[in-house]
Amino acid sequence: MKNILLILISSTLLFSCKTLQKSRKNHSTINDTLTKNLELAYQIDAIKGFSVSIVNDKGLIYDKGFGFADIEQNKTYTSNTTQNIASISKTLIGISLLKAQEFGKLNLNDPINKYLPFKIINPNHPEVPILIKHLAYHTSSITDLDEVYAKSYVLIKDKHDENEGVYNYFNKPETNIELREFIQNSLTEDGKWYQKSTFLNSRPGEKREYSNIAAALCALVIESAIGQDYHTFTQDYILKPLKMSNSGWTSIDIDPTKRSRLFAYKGKMIAEYSLITYADGGFITSSNDLGLFLSELIKGYEGKGKLLSKESYKKLFEKQQFVNNGKTENYGVFIEFRDAFFKIENEMIGHNGSDPGVFTAMYFNPTNKIGKIVLVNTDTDFTDNVWPEIEEIWKYLSDYENIINK
Repeated sequence: MKNILLILISSTLLFSCKTLQKSRKNHSTINDTLTKNLELAYQIDAIKGFSVSIVNDKGLIYDKGFGFADIEQNKTYTSNTTQNIASISKTLIGISLLKAQEFGKLNLNDPINKYLPFKIINPNHPEVPILIKHLAYHTSSITDLDEVYAKSYVLIKDKHDENEGVYNYFNKPETNIELREFIQNSLTEDGKWYQKSTFLNSRPGEKREYSNIAAALCALVIESAIGQDYHTFTQDYILKPLKMSNSGWTSIDIDPTKRSRLFAYKGKMIAEYSLITYADGGFITSSNDLGLFLSELIKGYEGKGKLLSKESYKKLFEKQQFVNNGKTENYGVFIEFRDAFFKIENEMIGHNGSDPGVFTAMYFNPTNKIGKIVLVNTDTDFTDNVWPEIEEIWKYLSDYENIINK
């Protein structure tokens, strides 16, 4: 009997090993196909460098970089290459906001003026307070005036090489100020950039209008409520727990040799800049590190994340409905719900972003728990083929998702 049992166990183990080997071989083949397809997309030749990651709730499945991170083409763009990721940065505000609420430092239903050292009101509706949740859902009635928000873009240095382009709204290095001062100048009645038109005619909480300044204001509210700057708070409660060692808000936080330059087009760099309102779009990371964050969001959606409690994650992903041009759209706390992206119909949760020299996207499918990330270091406005190349990249990532899901 023991011999028969031993034979059965041996046979089972042999079968399991062969099955595992076959599974690994199939997975390797699928990965190789994706790599070849992404190399094919890169041959469209509009993007200087990009990287992608595909994750599930257990971690990274695939990550790889393509192209270059510098003008000389000496430094390849890898999955560990870092760059700022524009508005995906706002998803960290959502996590931080709910973490601060867990600590009992604030409540989403609180008025923002409970925590700020100055008063911010909509002059069209001074009797209606702006609540923290209005910032989180972009219903604060604060709008981004170009001439005001552009003051957030500050050059790193005064002098630039011939192959570095400077946007006409970029500001000189000496104009750099603290986030608190920027918000005060922009949104308080005695602020030097204040305009009544910064506020909509609609009441706070009544209409959804996406606002970068309002998102940055939310980070300032968090700072004021917890008594710790937003920069270090995110390091302590997001980056360190997830071991995102290639991520941060400034070049001091990360290895500068891994940083990609940003490009107007393949032959022209964009002068290095920073954002005063850094929380709304200035997070610096790699597709590999951001994959760790997206995997955590997937786990959080399932109620199994480690950054927030189950209740907080439920709030993060709780759908709030808004009607835009006759279409009903759903949003969470600095989170989007989509049913299509780049003409590919699919249920997705996440965020995307763009800035000078930047396009990024980070979404996961709540049904199959597979997430996709793409980071691009080239501007979408100067070359016609940048968008078609990004569309091809996203299509191949979606094809891969469908295959591994089966």
